[in-house]
Amino acid sequence: MDFILSEEHRMLKESVRKFCERELIPIAPQLDEESRFPFETLRKAGEAGFIGSYLPEKYGGGGTDLISKAIIYEEFCRACFGFNLSLNASDLLFANNVNKLGTEEQKLKYLPPICRGEKLGCWALTEPDSGSDALSIKSSWVKDGADYILNGSKTFITNAPNADFFIVIARAPGSKKNEGGTAFILERGMKGLETGKPMKKMGARCSPTGEIFLEDCRVPASQVLGREGEAFNDMFRSLDVERSLTPFSSIGISQACLEASVEYARKRVQFGKPIGSFQLIQEKIAEMATALEVARTFAYKVVWMVQQGRKVTKEAAMIKIFASTMVTRATNEALQIHGGYGYIQEYPLERYLRDARLLEIGAGTTEIQKLIVAREVLGKM
Repeated sequence: MDFILSEEHRMLKESVRKFCERELIPIAPQLDEESRFPFETLRKAGEAGFIGSYLPEKYGGGGTDLISKAIIYEEFCRACFGFNLSLNASDLLFANNVNKLGTEEQKLKYLPPICRGEKLGCWALTEPDSGSDALSIKSSWVKDGADYILNGSKTFITNAPNADFFIVIARAPGSKKNEGGTAFILERGMKGLETGKPMKKMGARCSPTGEIFLEDCRVPASQVLGREGEAFNDMFRSLDVERSLTPFSSIGISQACLEASVEYARKRVQFGKPIGSFQLIQEKIAEMATALEVARTFAYKVVWMVQQGRKVTKEAAMIKIFASTMVTRATNEALQIHGGYGYIQEYPLERYLRDARLLEIGAGTTEIQKLIVAREVLGKM
């Protein structure tokens, strides 16, 4: 990995890790138990410059590159996956789309408070009857003079219960496939916009997930994000950035599993020896470390490709498959190394396992990623 990282990148990695050791890791078990998002830590992360690091300085960002964002992404996930899940929905899914598609007024209004950690954003596409089939959404918009009237509902939306700002995608009635989609920036408190209670989840418990309800929600034209009718096309064009960074969730959790397993294998004594001296334990650690290094190197390559302006549809799907299946194995093996201690909440292994399970579902299921890879490969034969 070092052949990619500059000295500035390595210093950033060290700085983020120290922040996480001080501010996040000590409270992660409590956040999970209480299903509580730490807004105070979000603000501290903003003050430290760890939110919107890749966004332009003009709008409160750090003005750095996507490699820097990937470093922050991994370190936060190593510490507390749920925290990064919410931060990512705010500073990548919401803020990156505003930065790419928004007007100057929209950027100046919404990006600085996100980067400072003062406000939380979300991006809402999924609906009760549309998940992987994103183009089948039913939430609709109609024009009423200069305004738009929105109706419909969204579900499984990260940050929905607590978000201040929302990007909601709806379609014109009667439109089909990628036609008629329009994105709107909504704000909490708008008449006709309601959110449900946080869902009770298996993992990522400190990251609030919930529903959004739109009932005759009147939205002025100034809140349209991008061009009317082009939201689906804009979405597909923006996916490369989001997909290139998603694998760092798996990498961060896997790194935490490897570190915990190595430490435990050195200290835990059975039959008069540290269990790390037993070959079956060594095999598990060797496979974990090897897969992690392969995933991290490939993931940085994909981010580098995005920075070069290259299409990464195939490569992003490939690393998503590899990294998400890797972390499933890593969490299971790490728990097995810890034995009964891994199964109890005194150790973080059971939390890592619960958190990791989302990564083969969220941001595009493993099955969908395989279809993408096959389509890209077969299309060139």
